[in-house]
Amino acid sequence: MKKTISLLLSLCMMCCLVACGGGDAEGNGTDTTTTTTSSVTSVSGNTDTDSVTDSTTDTDSNITDSVTDGSSSETIDPPAPIRVKNLVMANDQWSERVVIYDMDKYTEGASLDDLEIWSIPTGHAAGLKYREGTVFGDVLIVAGSKSAIYKYPSGVEVWSTTNPGNNTHSIEILPSGNIVVANSTGGNLRFFYSSSVINEDSLESPQSYVDYPLAGAHGVLWDPENEVLWALGDYELCAYILKGEDDTESLVKVSGMGVELPKGMTGGHDLSPDYSDTRYLYFTVNSCVLRFDKETNEIISDFEDSDKLNGIGVKGFSNNPNGVFFMAGIAGGAGTQWEDWWKASWCTDTIYYCFRDADGVLQKIPVVSTESAFYKVRVFYGLYQ
Repeated sequence: MKKTISLLLSLCMMCCLVACGGGDAEGNGTDTTTTTTSSVTSVSGNTDTDSVTDSTTDTDSNITDSVTDGSSSETIDPPAPIRVKNLVMANDQWSERVVIYDMDKYTEGASLDDLEIWSIPTGHAAGLKYREGTVFGDVLIVAGSKSAIYKYPSGVEVWSTTNPGNNTHSIEILPSGNIVVANSTGGNLRFFYSSSVINEDSLESPQSYVDYPLAGAHGVLWDPENEVLWALGDYELCAYILKGEDDTESLVKVSGMGVELPKGMTGGHDLSPDYSDTRYLYFTVNSCVLRFDKETNEIISDFEDSDKLNGIGVKGFSNNPNGVFFMAGIAGGAGTQWEDWWKASWCTDTIYYCFRDADGVLQKIPVVSTESAFYKVRVFYGLYQ
């Protein structure tokens, strides 16, 4: 009888263990908390709390739920939701500086000047980009009569040249740290070797370079997915691969990548990534914004809301991963006539803030400055694509 009772008790205990999922193989150290992943691309490699694009921390709240790791008494904070701020950079040619505006603070009727959060004097500049995690760190790169690289957010200059070429419009840092600028009137891509600057940490290092011909060169953009440098000129969008390393690195044009600009759409101007889909690029000509399919080598002129993004003299165009667009163009600005100022022919005092309302309709809001004159604009987002 005692044996029977003992056997029954053992069976009961086994049943309880199975029902409770007992045993270290299943339960110890396993985090069963579900986290959701945003469809917005994350900004990687940046943990600088001063950076306004830090996507790893929700700065609006210090409250986090703790998840207990079963193997220790420590707590693990779940990742905060990924957020992308609607920040836009512009080169103010009136004051010869680069400015960052926080468009999330925009309210109806607000002046652009009230949204300014950061600026740096750069001289007369045309092209600009923000790049995270380069060999120089997190930097702002500026193309102009003085082309330069500045640490962000400190503004410390780490590279510059006063010999970028003739009418410099765009600049890009390659993964090696070498630098390419696009010269429109000069009709070339000027390739600067920067390894001596990086290794010696000195701005006084010799500035050696090689020129590659491209008629009306206006835009350069590194593509990490295809490992090519895209370049936009008057008559073509083309791609270059890199050969060699450091001081032997060179550009080789790729046959079969890119496209000739069709008649009536020549005069390529601004080149930018499509941060919503790495398959595409955006570029502008004098009359409109176009999309380029890198897989099919096709230009797409009719895409969603393209009619709202077009206009005469589109000088700057850029999109955020969250679907927001920023534009600058000389047509339609509230004030493009500055008395006795010759630069007004290609500048505007207006940045267009384009976002979708609650009904999904794209709104194109002109936000005007009373103090600045803009040429190009670029979303403040640190990835190449």
